[in-house]
Amino acid sequence: MFQGAGVLAVEVGDPSRVTVIQITDSHLLQDAEGAVLGVPTREALRRVLWNIRRDYPHTDLIVHTGDIAEDAHPDSYHHLDQMVRDLDVPVVCIPGNHDDRKAMAAGLVSGLVHINRSARVGNWLIVALDTLVPNAEYGCLSDSELRRLAVELASHTGTPTLVFLHHPPVSIGSEWMDAMGLRDAQRLLASVDAASQVRGLAWGHNHQLFDDWRGGVRLLAAPATCFQFTPGSRRMELDGLAPGYRVFNLYQDGEFDTQVVRVPDAWYPAQPGRHEPA
Repeated sequence: MFQGAGVLAVEVGDPSRVTVIQITDSHLLQDAEGAVLGVPTREALRRVLWNIRRDYPHTDLIVHTGDIAEDAHPDSYHHLDQMVRDLDVPVVCIPGNHDDRKAMAAGLVSGLVHINRSARVGNWLIVALDTLVPNAEYGCLSDSELRRLAVELASHTGTPTLVFLHHPPVSIGSEWMDAMGLRDAQRLLASVDAASQVRGLAWGHNHQLFDDWRGGVRLLAAPATCFQFTPGSRRMELDGLAPGYRVFNLYQDGEFDTQVVRVPDAWYPAQPGRHEPA
C-alpha cells in the first residue's frame, strides 16, 4: 500500500471558517468522452468542478473519496490531474473499489493531487483512509492504515477531526449496497469512539445521501459526481438526481455544518430505473 509522507499542511485564508469540499465516485474513463450507465462521467465531473469554482471560490481543500476511475487506467486518473488545475486548491484522494493503486500513482503525477495524505487545515485535521481490497467490491482497513489513524489521532488530541474513507462503516438501509460496505467497520468505529476529537465520518461509494449520528460523531455520505443510486433499494437502481458534492464549513471552536449541492440537471442524461435483473 502506498501512502503520502506526513500530514499535508494547507494554507487557509480565514482560519475562523475553513471550507472543505468532498467529491466522490467520478468513475472516469480512459476515453474522455466515455459514459457509464448513460452518464458521460468526465463531463459530469467538469460541471461539478465548475460549480465549485463559481460558488465556493475560497475552498481550502477538496477530498475525493474514491472510485476516481471506472476502468482503473492511468489516463483516467490523468484526466482528474488536468481538471483540477484551474481550481488552485489542494486535492487529497483515496482509492475506491474501482480504483487501482499503481494506476493512480502513474496517472496522478503533477503534484496537484495528494494520494492517501491526511491534512491540517486551519484548526482541523482531515484524515483520509484507504479501504481498497483489490478485486473486491467491499472494503477493509489494513493494520497499517489503522495504525496510521491511531498515530494521527494521538498526535492531534486537541484538534477537531474529520475522517474520510470510501466504504460506508455502517448500514445505509440499502440491501445490495450494504453487502459492499466496510467489512471491519468495528475496528474503525472503536478507534473513533475512543477519540473525542473526531467530529465526523464521511464516505463515498453509496452514490446517495446519508446523514446520521453515532454518539457525538456525525455520519455522512455524499452524492456522486456522476450517476446516483436510489436510497433504500434492494437491487441496483438508478435515481434521476443530478451529480453533486458535499460542502463542510469547519469552525475554530470545533463545530461544523455541512450541505449538499447539486449541479443544474437540465443537461443530465441519466434516467431512473433498475439496471440489474430482479
